[in-house]
Amino acid sequence: MTTQTEPAVSLRTATPASAPPAGDEAAAVADALRPRVMGPRLSAVLGRTAPCHVLDAKYEPGLRAMVLYQHGGTLVRGDLLVPPSAEPAARGVFVAPGVRITPFPHDPDLPSLPALAHGRGIATWLADALPGSSPAGRRALRLRCRVQLLRYRPGKRATVLLSAPGAGPLIAKAYHDPAKASAVVAEAAVLAGLPTAEGLLRLAPTVAFEDSLAVVVQEAVPGSPLDRSLGGPRGRGAYCADELARTARALVELHEGAPSGRAVTARERPVSKELDRFVLRADRIASVDAHVGERLLGLAARLLAVQEALPAGPVGLVHGDCKPSQFLLDDRHVHLLDLDHCGTGDQATDAGTFLATLRQQAVRERLAAVRAGRPDPTESLATLADVFRRAYLEARALDGLAARIRWHEAVALERKALRAFARAPRSALPTALVDAGHGCLDELDRELS
Repeated sequence: MTTQTEPAVSLRTATPASAPPAGDEAAAVADALRPRVMGPRLSAVLGRTAPCHVLDAKYEPGLRAMVLYQHGGTLVRGDLLVPPSAEPAARGVFVAPGVRITPFPHDPDLPSLPALAHGRGIATWLADALPGSSPAGRRALRLRCRVQLLRYRPGKRATVLLSAPGAGPLIAKAYHDPAKASAVVAEAAVLAGLPTAEGLLRLAPTVAFEDSLAVVVQEAVPGSPLDRSLGGPRGRGAYCADELARTARALVELHEGAPSGRAVTARERPVSKELDRFVLRADRIASVDAHVGERLLGLAARLLAVQEALPAGPVGLVHGDCKPSQFLLDDRHVHLLDLDHCGTGDQATDAGTFLATLRQQAVRERLAAVRAGRPDPTESLATLADVFRRAYLEARALDGLAARIRWHEAVALERKALRAFARAPRSALPTALVDAGHGCLDELDRELS
């Protein structure tokens, strides 16, 4: 099996690195997020000198801190001891400031990842599992399967593209939780025959599932990624507006087309629990950054207060992570990806989360323009957001739905602000997203008055 990911790296033996003074958690996290600092330390244990970049991070004060590095051509998961004075929970190779190093494709929470990334085992199993495959096709898959890593979330999921001569491309995903993988497969089966009004919506068919590996394999669906169309102000126009309107109508088809009398999913997505988590996470952030933490707590409190005045919304199937990157569009259909967060909840959350993603992109572009001394480029995004909102509401005329969508947009911006802090604690983005969330609630106040 050939692969576009590098083989596993042998770590050089290293003693646990010296940590910052006990309790100096913020300093340790800041150290771990500096590529120029961490690059030489990674080089020492990986056995070669290479450029270092931070691709992702997840920091929850007092609980955990994880950083995904790219060291040359190698992805490296780094888990920081939190608090810095803690004793390691597992053996391993550590570098300062107390970061345990795990090179891809090894991941302590994804035991099937090495097989998915470059092992012959996954190709042999898949060749036997695919329905209707010919002997020649199975042989090609076993011997000449090519693997391209598409996405990796350390400790959670990894997604790869599988291709072989004479076989159509497949998408394989490894999960950290076998129960979640099983739920995704079961929900996809129920939704496979989803009745749709316009026939716009399509989901990727599941072709194989290995529960012992927690690996789900789907057909690769055609289409152009919606987020690529939205990628820059120069590329936005009438065609992009048409794509957003079609996407909104496809989302309505998902919400209204769930099979009658048959539960699609047993997973629940109550927003009340998420609001409680917002308060807990913001409170932890306040322990290391009082300014950002208090801003996050302020928005969380306002969300709770406004929720009491809102009309009830439609409860049913929700995608749970609805954003432009989850949609592929071709001339006839809108393909919706990734049922990982599927569940039952207030359906306004999907439209609100989608719109919050557009607003987040506008915030990013505005911050970049300020740094570069350029004019604000985000007016087109606001116009396109209105296109999506109007198309969804025209296709689903329910009393009070517009207000709930606006509120869920603010909820999603709080969620994104918390995630922005987890990725980059010293960035201006978290507070800018909080401001955007308050802006949504201000708009809601005007609409309800």
